[in-house]
Amino acid sequence: MKRFISLFSTLLALLHRSIHHQNSKAGLGGINRKTKSMNMGKIKKGMAARTQNLFNRLIALFLYIYKLKYRNAKVGALILILLFMVSWFTEPIPESNEPLIFDENGNFVAAPPAPPSLTFPLGTDLGARSMVNLILVGIKYTLGAVIGITLIRFFLGIILALLTTLWYPGLKRYFTAFFWPFRYFPPLLAGIILIIPVAAVPIGISPKVILEYQILVLMFIGLPGVYSFILDLIDEIEKQPFVLSSTLMGASKFHTLIKHVWPNIQSHLLLLFTQQMLSVLQLLTFLGIFSLYLGGPHPTALTNDPRLIYRSISNELAGMAGQNFWLIRRAPWMAYSPIVMIAFIAIVVNWMKKGIEDHIAGVVPVRNRANSRAEKEVEEKLSCSRSFVLVGVPEQPAAEHEKKSYYSDLFLEKLRMARGYMCRYKIFRIIDMGALKAAEHISEYPRQIFTALLMVSFVLWAGVFSYAEFLGKDEASPKHKEAKSTEASSEPKESQDLYSYSFTNKEHVPVNYKAELTYQDADAILKGSLHISTVNTTGANQEKIYFHLYPNQFKEPIDGPDWKFILGPSPAPGWMDIADIKVNNKKAEFKVEGTILEIQMKEWESKETAELDIQFNFQLPVNYSNASYDYAAVWLGSFLPKQAVYDKNGWNLDPYSPLGYPFYSETANFDVTIGTAVKYQVLSNAEEANATIESNGENQKYHVKAENLRDFSIVLLDKQYYQAERFMANNDTLVNVWYRPSIDKQEIANRNAMGAGQSIDFFEEIYGTPLPYKELDVIRTGESNPQMAYQGMIFTPGYNFTDNNFSSLSMTEGVIRQWLSGMVGTQGYKEPWVNEGLVSFSLKTYMGEKGYLTSSSAEDQLKQQEEIVRIQKEGQYLSSPLSDFKNINDYSIMMGLQGYNLYAELDNLVKAGKVNKAIKNYVNEYKNKNASGHDLITLFEKAGHPQAKGYFEGWLKQETKE
Repeated sequence: MKRFISLFSTLLALLHRSIHHQNSKAGLGGINRKTKSMNMGKIKKGMAARTQNLFNRLIALFLYIYKLKYRNAKVGALILILLFMVSWFTEPIPESNEPLIFDENGNFVAAPPAPPSLTFPLGTDLGARSMVNLILVGIKYTLGAVIGITLIRFFLGIILALLTTLWYPGLKRYFTAFFWPFRYFPPLLAGIILIIPVAAVPIGISPKVILEYQILVLMFIGLPGVYSFILDLIDEIEKQPFVLSSTLMGASKFHTLIKHVWPNIQSHLLLLFTQQMLSVLQLLTFLGIFSLYLGGPHPTALTNDPRLIYRSISNELAGMAGQNFWLIRRAPWMAYSPIVMIAFIAIVVNWMKKGIEDHIAGVVPVRNRANSRAEKEVEEKLSCSRSFVLVGVPEQPAAEHEKKSYYSDLFLEKLRMARGYMCRYKIFRIIDMGALKAAEHISEYPRQIFTALLMVSFVLWAGVFSYAEFLGKDEASPKHKEAKSTEASSEPKESQDLYSYSFTNKEHVPVNYKAELTYQDADAILKGSLHISTVNTTGANQEKIYFHLYPNQFKEPIDGPDWKFILGPSPAPGWMDIADIKVNNKKAEFKVEGTILEIQMKEWESKETAELDIQFNFQLPVNYSNASYDYAAVWLGSFLPKQAVYDKNGWNLDPYSPLGYPFYSETANFDVTIGTAVKYQVLSNAEEANATIESNGENQKYHVKAENLRDFSIVLLDKQYYQAERFMANNDTLVNVWYRPSIDKQEIANRNAMGAGQSIDFFEEIYGTPLPYKELDVIRTGESNPQMAYQGMIFTPGYNFTDNNFSSLSMTEGVIRQWLSGMVGTQGYKEPWVNEGLVSFSLKTYMGEKGYLTSSSAEDQLKQQEEIVRIQKEGQYLSSPLSDFKNINDYSIMMGLQGYNLYAELDNLVKAGKVNKAIKNYVNEYKNKNASGHDLITLFEKAGHPQAKGYFEGWLKQETKE
């Protein structure tokens, strides 16, 4: 190799001298003069001269680069900069949802992912995007992350080492002791442990925050190594005589740093920088293999793929390699393309590191070596000699190798004798042959064998542990049940297959509620009287009538992990006391059990109107429920006593559940007056144009009427804490987003308003009917309230006003529920799948249209399906009521993922937009009504899919769907 470099250097020098001698008098001016006359001969001579001059300059450039100090580092840095600049100016190709790829002439190329070809040199991904483009786009993120994290480690390590060595040596032992264990703890393991809780799955944290956290983690796990390296280097330099002499002569710490330490560590720091770049690149690559991407996972899916997966949000090389690694057998080019580019970057950085190491070690390049005659003579003399001796040491005669005997050799010989003796028996020969074959197999595939053994032992351990834990739970505590409430005698116990028949009451007459309310700010108590006018549409005489008192759910302490999310960190109880009830102006008997109010009606004949008067006091709880308060606002949803729904199954007296939307109701008319302090801005889900406000000193009265609402909601906003951002939809629906500017971000509030308005425009076309009200209020409630949508009003939590990229999608989900849950009601406790599956399908349709969704990896799809199978094996199905779900995670997977899969697969089967047509018919036919699963399936049959019932039963019936 050295001879080749020497020969190449000599050849370049000879060419340079030759060309320089021939063209010493030929410059650009001379060439231009020669080419003034336009005859062909002079043009050819001029072109030859230009080519020769260009070649001469290239050789001079090569020679200049070849003689550079830190040549490898400078050339490698130039290569990385060029890669970064190319990546910076490369525009990403949009993802395609088309199942086939055609060229510019309309010729079929391939189906994505397409293999490498002339059209796509490195193939395409699942979204028909060229891997060349994806790699060029991702290079800048990879290099930026690698260099950025390295710089942070580098400068923090330098500053910390210098401070603890030169100025604060007393702190050195503490930092050394703290960082010592990190020399032996694998950085990859530390990174996985620290990053998984934040960046493994979406948990509502913005990608920016996740990225900042990952950078801090990657910086921290590499900082001990940088600090220790620099510390050892400085300690070594300080022991040198010239540094000690300078210190004894009174040199200051700063002088010692500038004149002695810094000049001697420059090269080592450059070497350290390249080593850290390689370390960070390797760490990012392995984290990508474990699906821990920079910026966190990005939920994406192709619109023709019903499964949601998570990918790298930036498509940086390490994340791309990780998300495509599991496709290495199906589409190897998708994994190998980013891996090859990562390997190229690693080779360049390693080449830079090797050049710096040679410079530090004093390895002199051939071009810089002395070429004196004396050196040549020494080399010639040395080359003639084949034996070397140390000066001053007498040459020793070569001694013959003595063969020594060891006890191990004797032991092996005895074993061979014993084996030969035993081989006389056939059974031993069979065992011996099997052992030899097993040994050969293990020696050929050691990693796979021991990995399999380790996996089997782990599975056995996990199985025994899980079984013991299951037995412990089974014996220690009863199975988790929902909070109990009074059951109506007319409600049948066996309602396991509700989707096979319609049970909704189509003879509904809206109930009229007239409420007189007063809010006492000091005690957080709402005093009220409620007049109810209701018609008996049950088809039979009734002796009782039932109402839901949902606030009573928080009267007593509640256990359970799902309730903790609603209760919040510092809950306080709340309840509703019923003071007096009259039926048709006569005092009536009643009882309250849990969240159910039972009133004796005596003879309430069919089609007869009953007038009820209820006096109540509502002590507001402190929590994250639908009716609560904090220092800046009071939000009241599902707070009035509400008549239970009577249908073909009887009275629906289902309890308050922490899962889903358990508030089953029918449309009603409301006439509400509330008295409050004037400091509050009062808003309700009725149109504010119909509201009136009367002020009287420090108090005010707000009055409003509304028709065809399933529930009445109202908020009291402290004016000093709230302001609004507004957006007008295309149909002149005004979107008002009320937020707290002191802690929330105005640009996020504005984005939420725009997102809600654009969603209204989108779904008015999808559902084929406009919103019946011209105002939508989005109210910022507590910090972590579960989002709740009422007709004309959305309660949304405070985290949707921070740097959260998914806040606008939360607004979209709330807008969807204006149709599905608002206009069209369902039995959300017994049949949550009816509207929840449609909400998931609608939301992901919107996400696909707006570019939120991309394709999923095969591994992620497999994990999702395995999770669904696990949930179904535990007795939780798409058709299950809320009481059957064990936790919110299982419920969310079945409704959000499996519910979407149901409609997405049907849409893929029937084509021609029949699913959208059926959904549009569903919304329009059951506007201001309730619908059951049977009603929904019937509409799908009418929309052009006669086998819809069998299809839905295949997804809803209680058996595992593989």
